[in-house]
Amino acid sequence: MTAPSSEIRPLGTIRGKLLRILALCLTVVVVLLGIEVTSVVQRDLAARATSDSVTVEITVQRLVHEVQRERGISSGFLGGRDEFRGLFQEYRARTDAAQRSLIQLIGTVSPEKVAAVRTALDRLSDLPPMRTRIDSKSIDFNASHEYFTERIALLNQGHLDFDLVADNVLQQGLFAMRALSNAKERSGQQRSFLNGVFNSTGNRFKDDEYIRFSEILVTKQAGFAEFNRRATSAQRERLERAQSTRVAADIANAERVAVAAAGGALSERINSRAHHDWMTAYIDELQGVLQSVADDIQGRAETLQNEATAELVVVVLVVLLVIALLLWMFVDAKRSIIGPLAALAEDAEDIATRRLPEAVAALQTAREHERPPPPEPMRAPVGAGAEIHSVTRALDRVQSTAFALANEQTVLRRNTSESMANLGRRNQNLLRRQLAFITDLEQEELDPAVLSNLFQLDHLATRMRRNAESLLVLAGTTSPRQWTEPLPAVDVVRAALAEVEDYHRVVFRRIDDQLVAGAVAAEIAHMLAELIENGLSFSPPEVEVEIYGRRVPNGYTLAVIDHGIGMSADAMARANTRLGGEENFLVAPTRFLGHYVVGQLAKRLGVQVNLAESPASGVTARIVLPTSLLVTGPATRTVPEDEPELVRRAHVIPPPEPAEPVPAPVAVAVLEPEPTPDNVTQHQRPSGERTRNGLLKRVPRNQGSGQNRSVRAVPKPPVTDRTPAQVRSMLSDFRGGHKRGERAFRDSPKDQAGPHTVSHQNAEEPR
Repeated sequence: MTAPSSEIRPLGTIRGKLLRILALCLTVVVVLLGIEVTSVVQRDLAARATSDSVTVEITVQRLVHEVQRERGISSGFLGGRDEFRGLFQEYRARTDAAQRSLIQLIGTVSPEKVAAVRTALDRLSDLPPMRTRIDSKSIDFNASHEYFTERIALLNQGHLDFDLVADNVLQQGLFAMRALSNAKERSGQQRSFLNGVFNSTGNRFKDDEYIRFSEILVTKQAGFAEFNRRATSAQRERLERAQSTRVAADIANAERVAVAAAGGALSERINSRAHHDWMTAYIDELQGVLQSVADDIQGRAETLQNEATAELVVVVLVVLLVIALLLWMFVDAKRSIIGPLAALAEDAEDIATRRLPEAVAALQTAREHERPPPPEPMRAPVGAGAEIHSVTRALDRVQSTAFALANEQTVLRRNTSESMANLGRRNQNLLRRQLAFITDLEQEELDPAVLSNLFQLDHLATRMRRNAESLLVLAGTTSPRQWTEPLPAVDVVRAALAEVEDYHRVVFRRIDDQLVAGAVAAEIAHMLAELIENGLSFSPPEVEVEIYGRRVPNGYTLAVIDHGIGMSADAMARANTRLGGEENFLVAPTRFLGHYVVGQLAKRLGVQVNLAESPASGVTARIVLPTSLLVTGPATRTVPEDEPELVRRAHVIPPPEPAEPVPAPVAVAVLEPEPTPDNVTQHQRPSGERTRNGLLKRVPRNQGSGQNRSVRAVPKPPVTDRTPAQVRSMLSDFRGGHKRGERAFRDSPKDQAGPHTVSHQNAEEPR
């Protein structure tokens, strides 16, 4: 049971399609998540860079604060406060420490990010010579103030572009820190500048000092205003607390005195040392506020960095999870679709090639009342999906339906075979009785013409009996004609000739002596008859069919050679398949039934039958009889009384060769026919009366006795001097002469009345 191959080439496997889907999904996911990962990585890098920049910015502000302090004491010292000399060592040491910290920090940051800071630090490289000049007072107050102010301005320029910061809170914090840093710087400038004014001899502003003071004051107030606009409420509260102290009030009072001077003399004298201390304390408070703002910025930057890192980790985990999920889905699809489909295909293949054929074969070979079990039901593989279960159930229903149909066909075939066997047995019984009746008529008939017609009728009935036996063969039953004694091969061939039309066209070329088991002689004769009739049917009417019988090392070979139209290679291959018993006759054309009969007999007996091309033209049919069907010993004939009916029917066939000449006898020995069946009455024949042709007269049934028939002879010569073969040969010569006389009578120009033979044609199609 094989399924027809599809003419459409498959477009790929499910595995390949799933792999393509997986590859597409992975590509889309990787691209989308890659974009997200890139964005997160950029934000993470920006957050890290911002955090590093804020750290540098805060460190720079610490250095600015220390430089501002050093500027204050340097301006006070140059303004006449010699007691500030004692503070140089402490303030300058703190400035140097802040500078070293900044240099160490920028060494860990990318150079392009701190290029401006490096430039500002390079400008501070001349700080030691400036300190020497301050110590020796070789530089005046204004020059010292301008030096420190210029270096502080370079440091306060900043190195971070706040517009590049994406976070608004961080950006606002940076703006607030820069505004507060500028306000603190202006406060430092105010401390240094007013100390010089308050310490002057005239207690007044000189030249453009008031204008410069006004600019410092306005810039400081603008810085505080910008800080209040950018800073958070908590940061503003811290600034307000720094500006609400007693020191801040004293500083505000000093500012009012300086502002009220309007370019002239101060209304009251302010202690420059006290003002310096006030401003230093106030600036330290501003530094505290600035440090808190820087801490807030640093915390926000670290938060952004942590969030970016966490988001990056989450995105990476999501990417890995999605990839793992897609891989799991592929594996699950493979486990629930591809694997079960492969197992289902193997199961279906096993059903189509083994289980269902074995179950059908068991049905066909089972006895009438046996019910072989159906094939195992199909089961879906473990883990298969719902669709696979549906396909499994559908295939199981197909298997059950196929088994049910096979069961119905088996019952139908069994009934058909039984009907054919019953019909064949009935026909065979009738034909056996008919042949027995014809035999009686032949024994009683004296007219040669009528006797010839009875021979023709006998021959037709014999052929009809072969057709009845063909039904029995196709129905699977054995032939009822079996004997215990072996028969010579030549008699088996003669029996086959008795069952075919145009037997006179068959020529015996060489038949080696060999005994065939009596149990299979009738079936072998049946096979030969079918093959001989094929050769006769497909040969020209004037061409003879040759028969050979040869001993071979593995048995005995019978060859039927015709010189007809032959067969094509494909037709011969199909015919050999049928002759080998490999096809069922129920599905074959009726014109090949003879092949199926031979195939069934060959399969049952273990005989090899095949067709091949003849050397010149036509087809050679070979039957190879195994040694199990042969009997070793001399191929002797049985006495007439013991001859089986198979051989007696063959006596109507002319011998293959002319018999040896027999001396003219004085008296003729006559071979009486065999005992008839039980339903036919046997008669004795009178021994004295003869016909004009010298034959013993036949006596009607009612004139005979009930004794057994025997061979009778006139006194000369004794009957024992003639063998049965000689008697058969004489009868055959008689029949041949009779037929020649009939042909001569028919061919004569004068239309003479007289008996003539009846011509019979075989109406069935050649097999």
